[in-house]
Amino acid sequence: MSERKTGSVALGIVFFTVFLDLVGFGIVLPLLPFYATELGASPFQVGLIIASYSGMQFLFAPVWGALSDRYGRRPLLLVGLFGSAASYIVFGLAQSLEVLLLSRVIAGIMGANIPVAQAYIADSTTAERRARGMGLIGAAFGLGFIFGPAIGGGLSAWGFGLPGFVAAGLSLTAASAAWFWLPESLAPENRVRDGFGALSAVTGRARAAARVLRRRRLRDPIGVFFLGTMGFAGFTTIFPLFLENPLGLTALHAGGMFALVGVVSAGVQGGLIGPLVERHGERTIAAMGGTVLAVGVVAMGLAASLGATIVSLLGVGLGWGLMAPSLQSLVSRRAMANEQGEVLGVNQSASAFARVIGPVAAGWAYGALGHGLGFVAGGSLIAVAATWVWIMPARDAGAAPPQPERASE
Repeated sequence: MSERKTGSVALGIVFFTVFLDLVGFGIVLPLLPFYATELGASPFQVGLIIASYSGMQFLFAPVWGALSDRYGRRPLLLVGLFGSAASYIVFGLAQSLEVLLLSRVIAGIMGANIPVAQAYIADSTTAERRARGMGLIGAAFGLGFIFGPAIGGGLSAWGFGLPGFVAAGLSLTAASAAWFWLPESLAPENRVRDGFGALSAVTGRARAAARVLRRRRLRDPIGVFFLGTMGFAGFTTIFPLFLENPLGLTALHAGGMFALVGVVSAGVQGGLIGPLVERHGERTIAAMGGTVLAVGVVAMGLAASLGATIVSLLGVGLGWGLMAPSLQSLVSRRAMANEQGEVLGVNQSASAFARVIGPVAAGWAYGALGHGLGFVAGGSLIAVAATWVWIMPARDAGAAPPQPERASE
């Protein structure tokens, strides 16, 4: 088998394992608020349980990446996949809020190994083919968030435990595929051997954030992405609660509607975003997407029927599909060629931190202010982000790459 064919097989296995793992995550996503409510959780506690997953990812992603630099990609991917399976088994067996929380903490720790998969692709591809390889991770994310919620919603008719066991089976299938067919990608001579890499990764991320956020042209789009992600994460937390009360719908409906958002968002990102950005620029499309997203979230708080809810969801999927990739592209355009990894890493960290704060804040607002004002608060936050895009200086005009600037700029 040729080297290129071997590399293609390895990338296919990485895609397959990440896809199955993310389908497992998507299966439990629409069920979690229903499950937690059944166990006696308040909206605020639902937000805390959901945020625990993102919080663990935020803390452990750099640790997984650093450990993979020392011990290789394959062992860390296997630990993460088997650990994810264990978390879903705990989820399926949960009979208390404490055990349900434990399942999400384990899932967050073990699900923080996406950077390891990205590093595997970087090891296995040439510079010319790397973007295509990284696109496999994005495709796995998109497909996982389409199929997972639909499967989880359908399985919820037999109780909330069964979807957890099915998700565990998918993670074990992915782990088995990696065990038998995934070779190690990091050569022994390229591994880190000095220092405590995991600790260095955490402290290094803090230093990188301080360096990047001192510069306004990077701070602006990263700040917008933080606010937009915070509002969207809050929406996904309280939306199932809204379906249950006041609409009286079930996890089956939640799964289908989450899948609808995934289909719309993936369709926009796959077909519309490129031509629109080429014609109007990232800033304009991000602002338009944020405006549509804000209107969709606020309209959800006013929806009184299933039809109005679906129309609002279409706005949410369209708005997020326009806003998120445009902002990520804008951040990349404003970074210099020799700092792309650092800047995009800071942007990803900001997004992860937003997914910690957003669910907690949304759960509190939903419980304290009611469902209508809960959605209005989230939509208002997104509207602030859209306004910020409109008014930020257009420093990315033109195709020339940015030059180094003073830290005070």
